[in-house]
Amino acid sequence: MMARGTIVPTLLVLLLAVCCATTVVHGKEWTVGDNKGWSFGVSGWESGKHIQSGDVLVFKYNPSMHNVVQVGEGDYNSCRVSGPSRTYTSGNDHIQLAHGGKAFFICSLPGHCQQGMKIDVAA
Repeated sequence: MMARGTIVPTLLVLLLAVCCATTVVHGKEWTVGDNKGWSFGVSGWESGKHIQSGDVLVFKYNPSMHNVVQVGEGDYNSCRVSGPSRTYTSGNDHIQLAHGGKAFFICSLPGHCQQGMKIDVAA
């Protein structure tokens, strides 16, 4: 009789644990630049943040003034888009970070990257 009394609560706890473990699907959302958004001087915003693969970077900006381009490390360092890249222009771009490695983002409008519109994130 005693064993039966402990099986049901144990099964409920296990079922709850399985349900909770499977409900977490998406990572955390990070608004790049916080309340300033994707703007001049945002470079370094990512420092000290525990950004992980699966997390989503949200770039908020005026699309008539800026864009977001995901580039390779060389283009990030030179503030030029010369290699493979992906351009975002909505003004409210949600970009999920892939597993492993670094991701590099710049604004490709003339002079903007040089004025600090660039971030690199290790995921």
